[in-house]
Amino acid sequence: MENFSLQKFDPSKSLFIEASAGTGKTYTIQLMVAKLISLGTPLKKILIVTYTEKAAGELKDRIRKKIDEVLISKKLDKTNESEKELDSETLALFSKAYQDVDNAAIFTIHSFCQKALKEYAYDAGRPFDMSMIDDAEVENLIEQFIRDRWSDNSDFQFLIKHDSAQAITRKITEGLKSITNIYKGSEGNREIIPLDKPEEIAIGETILSTEDLHAIAAVSKFDEILVIPAFNEAYATLEKYPSEKFSKTSKNCIEDFLNILKQWQKGSSLFSAVSFKDNEFIRTNWPADAYEAFIAFKNLKDLLGSINSFLLNKFLITQAANVFDEWQSYKTEMKYQSFNDMILSVHRAALETSKGESLLKTRLRAQYAYAIIDEFQDTNQLQWDIFSAVFDKIFVVGDPKQSIYSFQSADVNVYQKAIHEIKNGMSLQTNFRSTTGIINGCNELFKGDFFTPNEGATKLVDFEPSLPPQNSSQIKAPPQINGKEIAPIWISDEDINEVDFARAAVQKIVDWCTFIDDKKTALQVFDKKDCTKYRNVTFKDFAVLARSRAEMDSIEDAMRSAGVPFSRYKDSNLFSCRECAEWIAIFKAIDAPDYSAWNRRLLSEALITDFFRIAKQDIHYAESSAFDDPNNSVRLQLNAWRELAQRRRYAEMLERIYGDTQVEERLTEISRLQNLARLRQIGNYAIEYLYNHNCSIEDLVRHLEALANYSDNADDEDGNLVEKSSDYDAVQVMTIHASKGLEFPVVISVAGFKGKRPGTGPFLYHDNDEIRLGFSEKAKTTREREELEEWKRLFYVDFTRASSILMLPRYEKWKNTKGVKEEYRFLEGSIRGLLETAPQLTTHLPKIENWNPQQLSETVKERILKPFNALSGIGNTLTADEIKNNITNQKTEMVRLQQKLTDASIMQYSYSSLSGKADSVVDTDEGDRLNPEGAEIATARTPIVQIRDIDTEAHDCTIAFDESLDYQTHLNETAQRFPRGSHAGNALHRIFERTKFHQFGLENKTLENALANPQTRNIIEEEFKRESLPIWNHRDSWIDIATRYTWNTQNARLPEIAGSSKTTDTFALIDIPESDHKPEVQFNQNASDESDLLKRFCKGFIDLLFVRSVNGKKRYSILDWKSDLLENNTYTPEALKEKVDNDYSIQRVLYSYCLIQWLKQFYGEGTAENLSEAEIFEQHFGGIYYAFIRGTEGNTPKGIYAQTWNSFADLERAYQKIKDLMVKPSHIKEEN
Repeated sequence: MENFSLQKFDPSKSLFIEASAGTGKTYTIQLMVAKLISLGTPLKKILIVTYTEKAAGELKDRIRKKIDEVLISKKLDKTNESEKELDSETLALFSKAYQDVDNAAIFTIHSFCQKALKEYAYDAGRPFDMSMIDDAEVENLIEQFIRDRWSDNSDFQFLIKHDSAQAITRKITEGLKSITNIYKGSEGNREIIPLDKPEEIAIGETILSTEDLHAIAAVSKFDEILVIPAFNEAYATLEKYPSEKFSKTSKNCIEDFLNILKQWQKGSSLFSAVSFKDNEFIRTNWPADAYEAFIAFKNLKDLLGSINSFLLNKFLITQAANVFDEWQSYKTEMKYQSFNDMILSVHRAALETSKGESLLKTRLRAQYAYAIIDEFQDTNQLQWDIFSAVFDKIFVVGDPKQSIYSFQSADVNVYQKAIHEIKNGMSLQTNFRSTTGIINGCNELFKGDFFTPNEGATKLVDFEPSLPPQNSSQIKAPPQINGKEIAPIWISDEDINEVDFARAAVQKIVDWCTFIDDKKTALQVFDKKDCTKYRNVTFKDFAVLARSRAEMDSIEDAMRSAGVPFSRYKDSNLFSCRECAEWIAIFKAIDAPDYSAWNRRLLSEALITDFFRIAKQDIHYAESSAFDDPNNSVRLQLNAWRELAQRRRYAEMLERIYGDTQVEERLTEISRLQNLARLRQIGNYAIEYLYNHNCSIEDLVRHLEALANYSDNADDEDGNLVEKSSDYDAVQVMTIHASKGLEFPVVISVAGFKGKRPGTGPFLYHDNDEIRLGFSEKAKTTREREELEEWKRLFYVDFTRASSILMLPRYEKWKNTKGVKEEYRFLEGSIRGLLETAPQLTTHLPKIENWNPQQLSETVKERILKPFNALSGIGNTLTADEIKNNITNQKTEMVRLQQKLTDASIMQYSYSSLSGKADSVVDTDEGDRLNPEGAEIATARTPIVQIRDIDTEAHDCTIAFDESLDYQTHLNETAQRFPRGSHAGNALHRIFERTKFHQFGLENKTLENALANPQTRNIIEEEFKRESLPIWNHRDSWIDIATRYTWNTQNARLPEIAGSSKTTDTFALIDIPESDHKPEVQFNQNASDESDLLKRFCKGFIDLLFVRSVNGKKRYSILDWKSDLLENNTYTPEALKEKVDNDYSIQRVLYSYCLIQWLKQFYGEGTAENLSEAEIFEQHFGGIYYAFIRGTEGNTPKGIYAQTWNSFADLERAYQKIKDLMVKPSHIKEEN
């Protein structure tokens, strides 16, 4: 294929450009746009469509720079010495284009469709005021079908009868949600993506009926199988040939086979495939009817193991179109549209010809003269239909070798069909990214059989070698170690495991980043500013690429133990971290119209984030009058950010936040790098969300809060959470998908040892160039073949991210007893071929025999970070006297500001802050104040207040001591080094927050079930990692202990409380459906006296709020998880009461009183029940519980403290004592 050149680019003809990795695809698009402008095409008439909003933003910046470059150099291509300078008239075109860059038509496919439908809604036949909706919301409609539509559906009723109803409804919901997201419905009489018909199963020539299939699913013993005619007939046939043997030497005959069949019971295998094997002997020596009868039972053996899935999938396929059509009708009626709908709407409108030429097509052709489609390998048939129908002149740029997004509907088959239609093609052959050694090494890896399709797969990729630059100034200097040039591709020992490879790689990271003379690192790579010269490497020059997050653990463990800083871009708990909470606080402060009254707290919450550095213990400073002044510097900053947000200049707002607060500079300490990584990721994600969804800051806050509560769903496989660059020095750890479009001097590929995950369907697959959707065995096997071909393309992306050094493993898991596994042959073969044909390009990566992470950690500190900080000028520290003087000055200023607090200040209190006041001698004289009647109250010095004295009238409902129970826990945490302290407590709390109690009970009937449940184990491991607890060293023992705590606590018996009394019944948490319990409930309670002004309020989080029906009344209860370790590991009722009385008296009063106030909106005055507070307490309060999780035991009341009050009046009196604590200020004493 001819190499692209600007001179040969003819805009009068459509063109496809095949651009391999590193060949300057984006620069080529800039040149094409420049030429179109030079020919008189206004920039706004050039449509450019790319894959992500981030890519669109970057492309807009690049085009701006290109136009600026043309205006300065007066050439389209300043590197072309033979090009003549542009005349003044042409340059005037570029001056006009420069003014229009902000309005350039650069979109993603979704934003292009959204704009088209908004501007030309009438022509597209769509309403003007459509709102966005996520197709995942179809779950509500599916639940309606389950509840109302399928009550008389025999297939559905059978599924529920023969499996857990909850499990089946969950599988149906997830299956139909998945299908709805993929299936596109019909246009005319044709399905856009045809659904396979329900699969039929034949036994011989007999098609099994639905009744037969239901019978097979229901059988429990072999006699019941013979009720089915096909198997009864097959059995009778085999009885005619009892002496037929299974091989010449086998002792087993048909009579033995029938005897084994008779013994079958549900849950066991029908027969042994080893003892009774289908082989050539029986195929040729048995009577034909005997062999067919044997095959019938062989098929039955397979069917018994898959019948439930088969029936479920059959039901999903038959119902999918109905659910999809009704979902589309609902969205149309409600004027909703999803991202999928936008493409479908434009597709229908642009291709509509029943009334002549499409109106939308005519409008778009008039609006845009040319279309450039970037990342074209990631398109699909619907998108290509739109572009090819609308535009006469279309230029597509892509690389089929990098088509890795089939899970997002990208279809490389469409790429091949499209370029066949375009016909006119060029290529980009020169790799400007990498050294000559990497270019040649990758050429060797990818040639030969790397892209050769496996049996049954279609050839979709033709590999053409990349070329190094011809210009000597563009040839990259090869890497050097200790001054000597090295081969670029490092290959491990054969049959290495993932831990040994990780350690070998980390050893090299440390070795290569080590300074050898305080000025130069051992490894030197080319400098991008002048690629013929060398520079030092830092940790951020290293990228670890994995196919999945599970493949990151081993190398992260190795880096962690060696003290190597790293940043994982794709953290599954990204949104549940502190940094997300801080962004939420900042965005709330920006969105606040003012900071008066209740909104003052929003300012205070923003001030105690890392952005403004006010410590939590200095909250009174944050609430001082210094910040009430509109001209305060912080207020002015927030106003500036708000103005940018109102003008929708979100990217500029983000940079202003970073620049004004200098938060990045403060978080560059080695211990805070992970915090900085998360802060930037969430900040970038937030800005993208604002642009992508055309929403407000308020909408963004709600979205971030939802992600924080349900972080499991926050994953984003296309890398949208990943920033494209990094300003902090840490090894970058990411998925290969996230790395696409990036480059790194050193790439360490850890991918491949986890293998391919088996799919569960539905499966998108190709059949005779038609894409289809189904669950059949054909669909599954075809999809698996296509995924294997995509896996090859994924590794192409992986390897081509490297610019200087590529490090590869040769895992032992690539092989089995028969040799290299099929899915790894292309990898093993390409590496073996490289070693054989071009050994000069490779270096051996040795296994580390004596792994010494302590020594490596010391090297990182002394020989990498220390000289690096010295060279860069960072890391300078203050002297002890300077620090002491700063602290003294700050405290003096804080005292001055505290004294300015007026009676109008709003004071915020939490349970913990009030507890701190209760057990200390405090001066309560805060100046005179007015009571509700207006009389002055003189306050005096208050003696010490004990927490337990706050609530002396509590009614203990804990189940009494039982002599038959052992109240001492014997789980030996010390022997297992199980962690203690706040981090362990946080992890255990989060495990309970994420648990769906009723579902947990159904799936884990026994403790043994829970210990073997992979989902439970994964949740525990994730939460311990989130708290940076070293679970990788104690995985099995810690998960075992945490699982026991979880199962025991959820199965413990709790006494039932109704108002002021305890009933005789008990219950367990696993009895409570998911819809009836809510974790982490925040409350904000007005604690002021009755007046128009809010002067004091208290806030907090209730661990668990749940509701149960007791004697026909809804009872609302509170539960708090406690991970306290009691003395001697003894959790008797008396010990529990002593602990709660001493430590949690304030908490139980505050939480219970707030619950009554909250219930007033449902049952109080003016509602249907019109109850007083006392009546709400008696009729709807269900008590407060403390679950001491280290002392619980399933099916017993051990570890559970419960209480209520004899009346609401008792509770209210206790609350008044707490209010008295809120008038005691905590003065800051000035140090002399």
